[in-house]
Amino acid sequence: MSVLKRMLSVFAAAAMAASLFGCSKTENTSDSSVKEESSASEATENSESEEESEVPEEPATVQKDIPLEYDGTDVNDNCADTINKYFTAIINQDYDSYKECLDPYYFDVYNTWLDGNYGYGMETSFETMHQNLMDSAVTANNGNDVKDVVITKIKLSKTEAAEGEEEGEAVADYLGQYDSTIGEGFSEELKNQCDDVISVTFTMTADCDGTELEILQEMEILMTVSGDEYRILG
Repeated sequence: MSVLKRMLSVFAAAAMAASLFGCSKTENTSDSSVKEESSASEATENSESEEESEVPEEPATVQKDIPLEYDGTDVNDNCADTINKYFTAIINQDYDSYKECLDPYYFDVYNTWLDGNYGYGMETSFETMHQNLMDSAVTANNGNDVKDVVITKIKLSKTEAAEGEEEGEAVADYLGQYDSTIGEGFSEELKNQCDDVISVTFTMTADCDGTELEILQEMEILMTVSGDEYRILG
């Protein structure tokens, strides 16, 4: 289950087959020595051609930091730093750093629940999150493939109550979803282990193969607050 308000679109990756074409020369001479020399020459040329055509795979882009935009009051520096580290870990596929951003109680309970119900834990879920982020770039790029994604900005703000909603209703709804999925009592125990549970809204912009696109818009992420520490549920 995701803490994002909307499910990220998942697109199946299309398999692309590459065909290799070779040229053959027709021999008109019957001299065997000439044929052998020609064959040896062709083999050498083909070998050189194959070596020239081999292009080394480019290393994946490593996101060192993400520019953030926030007001410093509703979303403070500690909160923003955790969100920065969280998305940097996802884009870089750094599971250890990602795990450090999560609420420890949430991690333990959800990891156990995933393993018991699906036979895999949070690490597999994390890999899916990275792919979902890449897929969202494809969606923003009108369905065209995107090879390289560098997050250029995340705009953060306090999640405002929707029209007709009371303050904190969105957080209560999320926690209710966790109770329904993981088990009754999860949200109550979670709140016992922290000072507060908040929701932060974010919009993410990224450089997608040289084109800047909004790849996630007005999404919500749930966080626990314990003193000056902010941790994420997701």
